[in-house]
Amino acid sequence: MKPHTQQGLTLIELLIAIAIFAVMSAAMFVAFDSFQKGKQVTDTNAERLKHYQLAFNILARDFQQMVPRPVRDEFGSDTPLYAMQSDVGIDVEFTRAGWNRSPFSKVQRAELQRVAYYLEEKKLMRGAWRVLDRAEDTIPDRTELLDGVESLSFLFYYQDKQNKLAVAESWPPASMKKGEGDGPTHVPRREFLLLPKIVEMKLTTEDLGEITRKFLIANCFVDAYHPNDNEAPQGGGCGS
Repeated sequence: MKPHTQQGLTLIELLIAIAIFAVMSAAMFVAFDSFQKGKQVTDTNAERLKHYQLAFNILARDFQQMVPRPVRDEFGSDTPLYAMQSDVGIDVEFTRAGWNRSPFSKVQRAELQRVAYYLEEKKLMRGAWRVLDRAEDTIPDRTELLDGVESLSFLFYYQDKQNKLAVAESWPPASMKKGEGDGPTHVPRREFLLLPKIVEMKLTTEDLGEITRKFLIANCFVDAYHPNDNEAPQGGGCGS
């Protein structure tokens, strides 16, 4: 009877097994790394998209609640600031309604708020004043809405004197400006109350390129102000 002997793997078989295991491990690592990178890119894009959606929701809320309310500047000038103004079309400032106050707050304040949008160091910023008529030491609260913004511009669509839809790169248009205000204790001239029908905003961003958004102004020019002033600039109102 032959004695029982045990047979193991030869060196060649062991090397082959190690090589197969190394190839399978490398393939699994590549697949896992690709999955991780894909998930990271997806999560980053989703987070970025969330920031865009939040910023545009805030913009839409402000623009759609715009009201024809001029304010006094911090220098105490007799001429008020327009209800909405944009000197060169790269920033905008206006008065909005709907600034709700907490029922638990003891501070009494108006539900109107003055806000501004502008670009600062490639960041879309929102400024908000706690009071409408400013004092010398009044400064706005500043909030960053978006980063990576390369340019910002606004266009303003309004109804001109011929009842046609016109567009301006600044607000109010020069054709609607009439002159100085009536003083701080009187209702300002109609030009200080004018609002556009549509505000178009263009952003050029580093990741998505050019983005355009149009905001319909729900509030419009109120004819109850100076109803008998036939010489006042027309347009910018509700229209029929």
